[in-house]
Amino acid sequence: MNIKKTKTSPVGTIVFLVILSGVIIGLYIMLTRDNGKEEATEIPSELTEAETLIRKDLVKNYPATPREVLKIYCRITKCLYNDELTDEQIEKLVSKLRDLYYPDLLAINSEDQQVEAIKNEREKYKKEKKSIFDYWIDSTENIEYIETKFGETAIINMSFTEQGSGMKKVYEKFSIVKDADKKWKIAAFKEIKDESTITEAD
Repeated sequence: MNIKKTKTSPVGTIVFLVILSGVIIGLYIMLTRDNGKEEATEIPSELTEAETLIRKDLVKNYPATPREVLKIYCRITKCLYNDELTDEQIEKLVSKLRDLYYPDLLAINSEDQQVEAIKNEREKYKKEKKSIFDYWIDSTENIEYIETKFGETAIINMSFTEQGSGMKKVYEKFSIVKDADKKWKIAAFKEIKDESTITEAD
């Protein structure tokens, strides 16, 4: 049986290739445009430290160890005393700070009074041209665990380095208690005069 072969004209071939090229180019443009949109939504704008801390969800992602609790405390404190903040940001940061406190400490420090005290301290720092340059927290190995009336308690030493006319270290001792929900909460802290050994910078 003879099968007739259909001849394709050169003009038809060229037209077909032009159409195919157009389709491919159109698909490429659509795909790259969509990818650009996805990338734009995936890459967030750069946040300030204050915005990062305010957005932290301490309900779902509460710090797991006493040292991690103290890290968040130090970051918030440094931000509160150093950064240019609105009143709303100060209030939100103080609220976030209080999420780290044990109920007994909350009871003796009203939120309004704490906000007002921090605003006053911020003004004092500004007038004296001071800032918190850095902070250090004792290494995990140096944390002391004891039993107190609150239950299991971690004792941690840390320091803030203040920068002004010179450098000054302020040392503090924290008692961080495990509450009924197994979360570590700051129950008490006080300034100490002894230069405690702080072995691991943060």
